[in-house]
Amino acid sequence: MEMTTLKGDALLHAINQAKNETKQGLCDVFTAKLERLAAHIRTNYLTPTESAELLEQEAEVIRSQHRGDV
Repeated sequence: MEMTTLKGDALLHAINQAKNETKQGLCDVFTAKLERLAAHIRTNYLTPTESAELLEQEAEVIRSQHRGDV
């Protein structure tokens, strides 16, 4: 495997590009998840309390995935 060596401005540019692509990817994932949750809430006529519980459950799933529990 051939490796490319980046120096100075080229390295900084590559790092910034990778950060931006990561941010965009995370944005896409989370907005899609929020849209699915909103659709589920509307379709099933969840109450505000049920909606809040659903959001809390999803937050715990995300935390577990980050910790590597899932």
